[in-house]
Order: sequence, then structure tokens, then C-alpha cells
Amino acid sequence: MKALTFVIVLIFSLGFTPVETTKVMITEQSQIIIKGKSNVNTFQCQYDSALLKEEYCITFLKAKNSTICDGAVIAIKSDGFDCKHRMITKDLKSILRTDEFPNITIELIELTHSTPLTAKVNVAIAGQRKAYEIPVQYHAKDNNVKGVLNLDIQDFSLKAPKKLLGAIVVNNQVEIDFDLYFRY
Repeated sequence: MKALTFVIVLIFSLGFTPVETTKVMITEQSQIIIKGKSNVNTFQCQYDSALLKEEYCITFLKAKNSTICDGAVIAIKSDGFDCKHRMITKDLKSILRTDEFPNITIELIELTHSTPLTAKVNVAIAGQRKAYEIPVQYHAKDNNVKGVLNLDIQDFSLKAPKKLLGAIVVNNQVEIDFDLYFRY
């Protein structure tokens, strides 16, 4: 009992507030866009936001300068992107190995209340996981979070395609723009 009392006193003395749990849905007006380049052109692949129908039960522990999250994991169907060009869409699905790895997961670990607001996330693509810190913008009026995640596909053991006997080479650096709207 003394140990439990000590832990509770320690949590409050460090500036934590009690744990909050809430149900969250990502609405269909949300957008996730992958942007990339080749030595010839640029491309954009947009995620079908109608696939973001799940309700998430998220637990928050608020501290003085951050919010720690549990259960904030978004599963994005890896074959849910449309690049507006059949061959580019096919190449993206091949790169992501959608048959073997049907989901890309993004897990929010912590929000750091700094300028800019920073999200610490774990991203899992094709069975590989990597941690990132992403500057984000939050608009409370609209329950909207925007940001850009820059990543190298080689960090996930993925290989960019080469076309026309290597004459067209896709850059390993991609940008994932997200503009998410939430309903509580």
C-alpha cells in the first residue's frame, strides 16, 4: 500500500494529470498523400479516406510538457492508395508488398507541447518499424492535425523500382502528407 501511495504522489509531483480515455474516429474528410520523385517526374498517391472507418479507444496521460498516448494506432491499408496512373499504383503496391503486409501502422507514442508541437510516432511498413519525431499543427476548432513525414524507403528494406532498363529511377525519399480530422 505504501508503494502505491508513493507512486501516486510521485506521478502528481512530476506534473502528470490523471489518465483519460476517449473514443476517436478519423473522418472521411481526412487525407493521406504519398509524394515521390523520379529522375523524370513526380507522383502523388492518395489514400482512400473511406477506409479510415475504425473507432479507436485512446488513453492519454497528460504531463506538464507532453501527452503520452496508448492505443493511438492507425492501420492504413497498404493497397488503399491510388496514384492516378495504373502503372505507378501497381509499382507502389509492389514496393509495399501489399500481399504480404496488408497494413502500414502509425502509432502515436507522445505529443510534446513545444513550438512546434511534435508527435513521436512509430511507423511500421513491410514488417519493419522505425521511430520518428514529426512537427505537427493542431487546430482545436476543427479537431484537425496536419504534418509531413519524410522518410527513406530503404529504412524499411524497400527498394524503389527502376524502369526502362534503369533509365527511370525513383528516388528513395518520399513525403507522407497527412491532414487528419477527428471526431470524439
